Amino acid sequence: MSKRILMMMCLLCSLTVAVWGQSDGKKVPKLLVDSCFFAEMPSELQGAAYQMSLLKNDDGQMLLLVTGIKLSEKSKKYAIPLSEVKDADYWLEKAKENKQFLSIIDRTPKSAMKEGERIRPFSVQATDGSCWTDSNTQGRPLVLNFWYTGCGPCIREMPELNGWMDVCPDVNYLAVTWNTPEQIEKIIERRGFRFHQVAGDSVLWKMFGVQQTPTTVVLDKQGVVRKLVTGTSQQKRDELLEAIRQVSDEKQ
Repeated sequence: MSKRILMMMCLLCSLTVAVWGQSDGKKVPKLLVDSCFFAEMPSELQGAAYQMSLLKNDDGQMLLLVTGIKLSEKSKKYAIPLSEVKDADYWLEKAKENKQFLSIIDRTPKSAMKEGERIRPFSVQATDGSCWTDSNTQGRPLVLNFWYTGCGPCIREMPELNGWMDVCPDVNYLAVTWNTPEQIEKIIERRGFRFHQVAGDSVLWKMFGVQQTPTTVVLDKQGVVRKLVTGTSQQKRDELLEAIRQVSDEKQ
């Protein structure tokens, strides 16, 4: 049983990274939640309590079954269409027969700051020499993306985050890392990451108590945290962009 639990937890951990670079361009189902197949964890699993079990077919293919969660229609839009899931009927029937469950409480790392709180005084310098403070960022929304060089999901999402700058150009975008400018230089160049890079940081990292990357924060024009998301998935990135659009459109 311990081996089974370990395998389930390893598979669950693999779901925290986005599924990019599939050779055939198709998403591979990894979870079955509320009769829907997903390649990434729905946002509603974060911080929730649920049951999980491992489904396996005769060919050795595995799928995580998650029960005890009712998904919103918004989350279901990120499900893989049944027509694109191989042996979908088999997995759905297998789920009905399954009786072995492991209770999970997703303990999302707690941030030192919460949504609704105003950012405290700070002053940091980006690698391009620009200075950013709590004062000179007032009047425009601010997006903070915490990352580091060993975070694969952080690096993979960079091109998509660039698109936020085109959609909402009247926003300040800072990428914050504790790595040195020399350590991040090649990655930034290779990925074309256009956020202002705050390297060697301890100020903002400590202020927000970042424990997991990526962590992305959206602040409004008054410096109030409006959205704070740990981890990444297509659903989470879409929700962040929606929050950026909202604070961008608001009048002071």
